[in-house]
Amino acid sequence: MNTTTINRTFAAAVERELAAIGTARSRLRRHQRRTRTATIAIGSLALVGALTGAAVVVSGLPGETTVTPFETVVTGSYTGTGEIELGPVPEGADRVILDVTCSEGGKIEVPLRAPTGGDDRVTWNCSDPVRKNLTTHINDGRLPGGDSTSITVIADPGTPWSVTARYGGSETTEWGTNVNDETYGVPNDNGIPDLSAAYATNGKVGYIRQSEFWSIEGCINVYLSDGTTVIGLFPNGAAEGECDPAR
Repeated sequence: MNTTTINRTFAAAVERELAAIGTARSRLRRHQRRTRTATIAIGSLALVGALTGAAVVVSGLPGETTVTPFETVVTGSYTGTGEIELGPVPEGADRVILDVTCSEGGKIEVPLRAPTGGDDRVTWNCSDPVRKNLTTHINDGRLPGGDSTSITVIADPGTPWSVTARYGGSETTEWGTNVNDETYGVPNDNGIPDLSAAYATNGKVGYIRQSEFWSIEGCINVYLSDGTTVIGLFPNGAAEGECDPAR
């Protein structure tokens, strides 16, 4: 099964820096109606590596969130907008994990969890040839609200899709702190650390400083967690290849 993983960090970061969201390379769109979501997402933008929607391949970084699926699985097939009955929210659940498959029709929109409120969603087009026959994995779907035991997935009329869904819980580790009292790690629901994880163009994993990310356009330094030792460069809006080690 071909699978694309979506997470908040990936979607917003690539949309902001690599301009992949909404292009032929990705064509996955996030609707973010609160600046908090877009801001927190910026940081581990190069950890995703390629523009394929692959999950973060480096683990054990400070601030990382580990998602654990619950045992009870719900499956179903729908045409157009559908309501997925999940049952009562179990203790410890903070999200819904979904695998959605479609290959024809129009758009599908899935609600995402927004820890501080707001309306956060992910949307894609099922007839897009780039996405055809892919299963989209969403690990941060929104829990049912209030006394509800179901979530609604919006799809254009006549769009067939199937889903496997379950509740999930998560644990987030603490950010690290260096000798200069700067936090480092990956963005999470608590915000963005001072130094956020990134791949340098030489393939090394380090950290970019958020103040430089927002103020400098071009090649910015990738540091060790000390925030001082430079191990490579990150293309913050730079032209393709401009920050490559061979240049």
